[in-house]
Amino acid sequence: MKSGVATIITVLVLSALITLIGLMLTNSIISESQSILMDTKSQNNLNLLDACAEESLYQINIANTLPSTIITPLGNCAVTLNSQIGSSWNYSVATSGEMSPQGINIIVGRGSSLSVSNWQDQ
Repeated sequence: MKSGVATIITVLVLSALITLIGLMLTNSIISESQSILMDTKSQNNLNLLDACAEESLYQINIANTLPSTIITPLGNCAVTLNSQIGSSWNYSVATSGEMSPQGINIIVGRGSSLSVSNWQDQ
């Protein structure tokens, strides 16, 4: 009778330990997955911002205009013209994305070619 009780207690303790280890591993895997997802979303947001900034430069070069919204396959960005004096453009490109908002302030001169004099993260 005593060996049966000892066996049951041993099985219960081992089951509890195995369950605890399983829960700890599951929690670790979930945390790592969330971290990877956040990194991926952050990188996608940066890619979107770069694509919008490049498209804005293209629009200034080709059409001598700057749209208030740039639509790319990666998403949309808002464009704010801070100032335009002659051929000098000072503007901001921003995205809200799935992560915290990110933006770039760009100053570019448009002559026979484009000349970027400032490209600063906001």
